[in-house]
Order: sequence, then structure tokens, then C-alpha cells
Amino acid sequence: MLTDRLGDYMSFTFTGTSITVIGTVGVRQGYLDFYWNDQYITTIDRSRPELVCDEVLFELTDMVLKEYTIAMVLAGKGVNPNTGKKDGVLSIQRLKYTAPDEPDN
Repeated sequence: MLTDRLGDYMSFTFTGTSITVIGTVGVRQGYLDFYWNDQYITTIDRSRPELVCDEVLFELTDMVLKEYTIAMVLAGKGVNPNTGKKDGVLSIQRLKYTAPDEPDN
């Protein structure tokens, strides 16, 4: 997913015991708010001098097996060191989660 409008978001509902959000840090990345089951958790600043992909942005492990929803919101734009202007995008590369194995029948 890629968007540059403040307030745009993505959400993902899953049943599992862990989740990892993987994305990009660097120029043009800005701030993301993370919500867990509709509760605000944290804001991360993804601004870095160089673009780096495949970075772990957020991770929860050892959770009770049940349904969860994670949401990420483009909350703010950082200063682009190349232009000196405010810039930022919501860019998530992938979500990885641990789901239970199917029971044997």
C-alpha cells in the first residue's frame, strides 16, 4: 500500500499469536500511528537519511490465540532532506503473522 494523504490508513484483521509489520524507512517516509484493536499504541518516525526496505516497523509476539485488528495511519510528514519540504507516505511492504495449524481430522 502506498499513499501520501495524511489520515489515510490500512487495517488488517487476523487470527493468530504474533504479527510483524514490515515496511520502508528513509527519505519521504514520515510518521505512522499504530492502533491495536482500535486502541492507539504508538507513533513511529520512519525518517532516515537513506531509503531502506524490509525494516520491521512494529511487532507483537506471544499473544493469546484470537482475532485481532492492527491499523496503521499516516499521522505526519517529516522534512525531506533533499528538498527541505514536508514529505511522507504510508508504505507497508508486507504483514507476517503466525496462525495456528489446522487441527487433524
